[in-house]
Amino acid sequence: MNERDAPVESRPPRRRGRPRAENTDGASVFETLIDIATVQFAAKGFAAVGVRQIATEAGVDAAMIAHHFGSKLQLWQAVVDRLSQRLVSGLEGLPMEIQPDTNAAGRLDMVIGQIIDLLCDAPELAAFILREVVLENERSEDSYTRLAKPIHDRLRPILADYIATYGGHADIDYLFVALNGAIVVSVATRPLLGRIAAAPPDDRAFRDRLKATLSTRMVAGLGNVAGASI
Repeated sequence: MNERDAPVESRPPRRRGRPRAENTDGASVFETLIDIATVQFAAKGFAAVGVRQIATEAGVDAAMIAHHFGSKLQLWQAVVDRLSQRLVSGLEGLPMEIQPDTNAAGRLDMVIGQIIDLLCDAPELAAFILREVVLENERSEDSYTRLAKPIHDRLRPILADYIATYGGHADIDYLFVALNGAIVVSVATRPLLGRIAAAPPDDRAFRDRLKATLSTRMVAGLGNVAGASI
């Protein structure tokens, strides 16, 4: 076994010089560190994860985090940057206007479903929103701006249109928090279904049942709006 293949803890100290750009698998160390940090921060939270844990999982020296990012906080910020880019890109595909064959309720159900799919495709995004926005900490304002506000800005006018169409006196922002919170918590705590459901659903069934549960009928109840059918 050569030095390159040896476990991190058994490798001899590296010579001084520019750190290598790739890890043992040929992947970018920068990208690998972000991948692993995303998983660990989502699962355990910022405070519970150390740079050595992330570096060991990546198969590199902890100094590589300082080299590429400067600090654990800056690595966390890079993780949030990438999650935010994925979120914004996904939201750009959501419908902006009611189609001729889709009423306000159908449009809202469609967007709710697409947000559910977006978070199910990136469950670490739901975990970050829950940990970093809902559970208040010193990073919450930055997390809100990049991970929650884009959803609010996209969903709010659709909720406003729905309420205006079917009547009611709901506070749109309260309704958004209730609905978005239900989606985020449901996706982030999905393993809970494995403990309480007689037959835990597979991924497709989970998405379909969550969409059916968080449909406009639930929104109507939360917002004191007349029930609407698509």
